[in-house]
Amino acid sequence: MADRTSVGEVEILSFIDMVPPPYDPEGFFPDVNRSQWQPYEADHLENGNLQLYYGCFALRSRGQTILVDTGMGPGPHPTRGNLTGSLVPLLREQGIGPEDVNIVVHTHLHPDHVGWNVTYEGGKPKATFPKARYLVPRKDWSYFTQEDVLASAAHVRDNVVPLQDLGAMDIIDEEHTITSEITTIPTPGHTPGHLNVLIASAGEKGILVGDMLHSKVQVQEPGWCSRADIDKATGQRSREETLERIEQEGMLVAAGHFKPDEHFGRVVRIQGRRYWQVL
Repeated sequence: MADRTSVGEVEILSFIDMVPPPYDPEGFFPDVNRSQWQPYEADHLENGNLQLYYGCFALRSRGQTILVDTGMGPGPHPTRGNLTGSLVPLLREQGIGPEDVNIVVHTHLHPDHVGWNVTYEGGKPKATFPKARYLVPRKDWSYFTQEDVLASAAHVRDNVVPLQDLGAMDIIDEEHTITSEITTIPTPGHTPGHLNVLIASAGEKGILVGDMLHSKVQVQEPGWCSRADIDKATGQRSREETLERIEQEGMLVAAGHFKPDEHFGRVVRIQGRRYWQVL
């Protein structure tokens, strides 16, 4: 599935690489009990479960095609019900071949964001997007390549480290200019180097939030932290500060883990509370 919108002159295309098995909401947000979900259950849960989506985005800016995150990868993935990813075929359906991608930017280095980075032929890795520079947040690289962390992070060993050996990877500071219309900003907490992608074009602004938001409920409840957040307090602070900026600057928001028909939206305030408003 692909969807699209634009921020000024920047086109944004959205792709769902995979729909994983649903999560128990109390397991995913371990500090939130079921009674706290009650006001949100009808609009935020599906059959009592939290359904996430593994979304990626392609941006077109200044003649460049920029892929933001690469999904879970081809698979099959035993930890996700042996499901397979669809990103590359979906890109092709929209006229974007692997050789057309100029830049791959990672919001962070979790499994569902790096999966299509490389493909293996005869046991040897090659860059899936052969002409692209792969941009990796410096603090995430430092964290995930620590010996004890890397030992339990097969996705980094298999899908990120080979990029360095292939000469395809650039380690970037979390504040980085990609084009004159696209930059990144640090939003740490979920991971140490988590970043968001900012768009400013023709008087309009947008932001791709990565895993700063897993569910639209976090727009109303920014203190709800995912089980995967490495530093929950810092993640909450990043979320609160960024939501404030999004609201104040009227940004369009792209959230890859939201439902396919809800992943483009804005943050609006009604009677003193923030809400997710779908485009």
